[in-house]
Amino acid sequence: MDHVCVVYNARSGAQLDRDRLARLFERRGVKAQFRAFDPDSLTTDVRELLAAGPDALLVAGGDGSVRAVAERMLGSEVPLGIVPGGTMNVLARDLGVPNDLDEAVDALLSGSVAWIDVATVNDQIFLCSSMLALMPHIGRLRERARSSARGRLGLLRNGLRILRRYPRMRLTIVVDGQEHQARTRAVVVSCNPLAAGPAPLPGRDRLDAGTLAVYVTHDRTRWDLLTVAARLFDGSWQRDARIRAYEGTSVRIRTSALRYLSVMSDGEIAQLGVPLRYEIRPRALAVLAP
Repeated sequence: MDHVCVVYNARSGAQLDRDRLARLFERRGVKAQFRAFDPDSLTTDVRELLAAGPDALLVAGGDGSVRAVAERMLGSEVPLGIVPGGTMNVLARDLGVPNDLDEAVDALLSGSVAWIDVATVNDQIFLCSSMLALMPHIGRLRERARSSARGRLGLLRNGLRILRRYPRMRLTIVVDGQEHQARTRAVVVSCNPLAAGPAPLPGRDRLDAGTLAVYVTHDRTRWDLLTVAARLFDGSWQRDARIRAYEGTSVRIRTSALRYLSVMSDGEIAQLGVPLRYEIRPRALAVLAP
């Protein structure tokens, strides 16, 4: 690989900067063009970078940055590569990209092209998971904690307060035409099923199975949800009867109580109209896989 383009997010968890990234490619004799991640100009930036004819377009940042660039690369034959720079780096981990920057660049430059599935919710794409009910509120707390001196202690305290007060939602979840009723405080829709494994989020064995997986907690008390969280962390969550799992290619989620729901997709939170419409696009995105 001789020529790559790089979109980097200097505000990501790893605090990446252009000079640091440039040195990684210079040492390997690879020509690299750089653009800072800017949501306002991202569509134009990606179009211009792809027009330069690179061997790959790399994103140095977290899952939200990767999602935004991927959305603008759909339909392109140029593969997307991920230099992990965020907090979770879920897709990079599932693709087998190392967290160390030097190792990640080596792995990507020698990697092969694979095609992975892309999921959508109300026509907005995501590559990993989409969460609703309690989860987006926890996500907001996490973002505040990153910029607060209170840090993890404050996150824990506020998270427990939300857990104590957050009500269970009445949802109708329709998977490939089959209705399921739920009273829940946590729903996760994954682009391909999650594998057995521990937190912070279990990985996926396949990224091209063409399947949406829906995980719903059926918790009756706040302690139920804490127990489920504990089982998530020790890897035994799939054996817990309080988690119901469904699989299909089309999912609809509706509630009569609200017109809009907070939805966190690949770490990015949005208010989306109800019903939520989930679909999957098989093998829609070319990526570099070490």
